[in-house]
Amino acid sequence: MKTNRKFTILRLLVLALVLAGFDAKAASGPALLGKFTLASVTRWGRATLPAGDYSFALDKDYPGSVVTVFRGKQSVARIQTPGISYIKSGRSEIVTENGAVLEMNLPTIGVSLHYPAHNPRQREGTPEPQLAQIIPVTTAAAGR
Repeated sequence: MKTNRKFTILRLLVLALVLAGFDAKAASGPALLGKFTLASVTRWGRATLPAGDYSFALDKDYPGSVVTVFRGKQSVARIQTPGISYIKSGRSEIVTENGAVLEMNLPTIGVSLHYPAHNPRQREGTPEPQLAQIIPVTTAAAGR
């Protein structure tokens, strides 16, 4: 009976260590830190960010990542990334259209994060022109 109990405890400990190892990359700190400036009110996911200076931390560089946006030292938004593609070159930048973030290109870590276009309720009348903007991003490798 004691041998069976010890074996069960040992299996649980091994399982806990294996599960902890799967989350080791996420627990090691952000994949990337950076800064950007918004010239006007911008929607990013469900967040609405007023014009101003921001910093961000990307938690991981693979699908399902979360971008945490800071204004000063205060976290103002956590944005889930629904889409990602891998890139090899280009500029670090945020691409917006009609005041909404569509993608964040981060070639320093080889990824482009994609976000769905903001789709406000359709209004009748003359369609508004499509206004696109590219916002430079300054990045710094995060300590891992």
